[in-house]
Amino acid sequence: MLFGHTRFHDLNAVPQESRWRHEHHADGRLVGVLDGVVTDGVFLSGHSAPFGGPDLVRPDPTVGEVVGLVRSALDALRADGVHTARIRCRPPEYSPAEPLVEYALLQAGATVEHCDLNQYVDLRHLPAGTDPLTLLGKKRARDVRADLRLPFTLAEATTDDDVATLHGVLAANRAAHGRPAGLPADYLARAREAFPDAVRLLLLRYEDRPVAAAVVYRVLADVDLLVAWGDALDHGLQRSPMNLLAHSLVTRALHSGARLLDMGPSSEKDGTPNLGLAQFKRSVGASPGTRKVLVVTLR
Repeated sequence: MLFGHTRFHDLNAVPQESRWRHEHHADGRLVGVLDGVVTDGVFLSGHSAPFGGPDLVRPDPTVGEVVGLVRSALDALRADGVHTARIRCRPPEYSPAEPLVEYALLQAGATVEHCDLNQYVDLRHLPAGTDPLTLLGKKRARDVRADLRLPFTLAEATTDDDVATLHGVLAANRAAHGRPAGLPADYLARAREAFPDAVRLLLLRYEDRPVAAAVVYRVLADVDLLVAWGDALDHGLQRSPMNLLAHSLVTRALHSGARLLDMGPSSEKDGTPNLGLAQFKRSVGASPGTRKVLVVTLR
């Protein structure tokens, strides 16, 4: 997983002495790992990231394998003097292991500290050759078909100027919606450099004018995560470019072999739903789910 990679910790300048990793073996075989960062006696899996581990070697592990990994990891954290373990869990749809991880943590005494409404597009429901426009309602599909005939282009931001433009679109959009600033432009550039095959900085242009932008991470071999997106406040178009952007992201994910496009949370920082955002994602084919933060007190 991208967020558990050494390069991701390097990107976020995590000191070596703060990094913590536990490997669980059974019968001489690696079952899985729990990776994270320890700060002032608190372990966080998902440091500077939307979620963390545990990571299981097998995509469909047994109950015993998952429970064994969770128990051994919590025991190792206790032995290292850690008093609190905080796990930013992946959405349950990522793999059959995720519900078992949640179960094992709850059985170990975890409580739910936070829960987001999360939405995703399951690309496995689109048989080979199926037009992704079938995910949309009739009117929205008609609008996207019309937009596809117009001079829109979606391309990666590869130069410093392009990255600055992308960041400007996203920052202005967030500010207009009363949201805190997102990832800085220099961070996005460094993330793309650290993970050239996984970090996609995408600009949607009408003719030569930027009208929307998106940041997409390939967080697993077959899962794309929409980290940020938004339209330009001054796009000047007859209709919002976000319908076309959403369709384009689904199409890119499908053609690149992804089975899921995680469109991210549709809730605020306190977990309350953003009804407008949730409805928009539903209208472009996304299904609802959750993303939880579980906390275990180890003393």
